[in-house]
Parts: sequence; C-alpha cells; structure tokens
Amino acid sequence: MTRVAIVLGASRGIGRATALHLSSKGYVTVLCARSAEALKEIAGGSADGQPVHILPGDITSRSFRDELTNDVERRFGRIDVLINNAPGPAPGSFDSVGIDDVSSAMDQKLVPYLDLIKSVAPVMIRNQFGRIVNIVGNVGKEPAPGMFLSGLVNAAVSNASKYLASQYAKHNVTVNCVHPGTIRTQRYDRAVDHMSLAGGMSRKEAEDCLRGAIPMGRPGDADEVAALVGFLASDASSYLTGQQISVDGGQLTCM
Repeated sequence: MTRVAIVLGASRGIGRATALHLSSKGYVTVLCARSAEALKEIAGGSADGQPVHILPGDITSRSFRDELTNDVERRFGRIDVLINNAPGPAPGSFDSVGIDDVSSAMDQKLVPYLDLIKSVAPVMIRNQFGRIVNIVGNVGKEPAPGMFLSGLVNAAVSNASKYLASQYAKHNVTVNCVHPGTIRTQRYDRAVDHMSLAGGMSRKEAEDCLRGAIPMGRPGDADEVAALVGFLASDASSYLTGQQISVDGGQLTCM
C-alpha cells in the first residue's frame, strides 16, 4: 500500500530533507510551505514516478489548515503521515518578552500542530493507521539562554504529544517528537549571527563556541534528522509512540 504523507515546512532545511527522503521511500508526498516556487523545485527533485502534490500556504492560518487536510483527503482518500514542522519564535530573554509575544509564539507553532492533528486523527483512526511526527527542539527539554519562548512552546508541544500518543495508541496511530539539536540549516546561520552579535565575537568564534558544546564536534545535517523522521513515519515503527528523541550529536545533558 502506498502511504500518503503531509510534510510541513517542506521548502528548506529539515522539512525539505524529510520530503525528499519520504519520496525516495515510495510515499505520496504533499508538500506545504509559503513559497510555491521553492516547493516546485523540491517536487522536481523527488523520486521519479512518485506523486508529489504541492500546496503553498501559511499554516498559521486556520483556513489554510482546513483547506490542506480537506484537499488531501479528497484527492487521495487517506492521510497516513503528518510531519508537523514549523519554525520557532525569535530568540529573546524573559525580560525582553511581552505577553502578546507569548500568544504569538503559541499561534506560530503549538496551535497549528494541534489543529492539524485534530484534523488528521479521525482519518487515521478510520483507517487504523497513522504516524504523527512533531519536529520540536531540545530547548523544550532543557532551557537555553535567550530562548525563552522556544523553550515554552516546545515544552507544550512535547507534553501534548505524550498525551495524544496515549489516546491514539489503540488505533495504531503513533505520536512522536523529534528534537533537532544544532543542525546546519538557515536557522543555524541565524543562531550563529545572533550569538556573534550578542557576544561581541566573530562569526567563526561563535561557530566554534556552538561546536564546542557538541560531543561529536560538529553540527548535524538535515538528512540525519530526516532519516529518523522517515523511520518514525514507517510501518516498521509500529510499537514506538509517545517518545521524545533528540538528534543532537550527544549535546543534550538531561534525559
């Protein structure tokens, strides 16, 4: 049976790598991001013969989220995999954050993740199969300086995922979280720039500082994250749910 997978944030970074990985494994992939041109480029690089459907839009828009899930179910008759992947809020300390910023951060990531799960879960339950993978981040497990909002949002996503994993387990629908550490993406470049500016150091010094905290001594690649996401999306991961798995080169110190 050919599985149908929705991949959010598919135009770059981890989302792009995941979309290409799933396509190479024979999934029908539905690619979502704001840039239609970028999605067309990704679709062109997907595995030959595998259907790729692109649907540009903003997942912070409720109407787009409804359009997305309705379109996929109508077009393919099923939704087997949901890869929730959205950027976190901008760096900032607690003192620099306003209450409105907290609401905006939740609307940017937590609300879209939960709303899409609420939409796809009935379809998955009906088919007695589903794989939901939430891309989150290590700061939801262990706070990091200057990442107050990201830690807050990611912790909420992780807690909700564990709850939903227990609720859906009996229907063969799994819910897992992947926590990327320092991964070489555009977000990595922004983090280096922020550290360089905030610390009054050169970009190379900032990179060396980031690498020094990683036991493997290097940032990860998006493909390394995508490989784990691909396993969690597969039939082979049927007894794995409610998990929080870090891909970080050994960086996280807590369990």
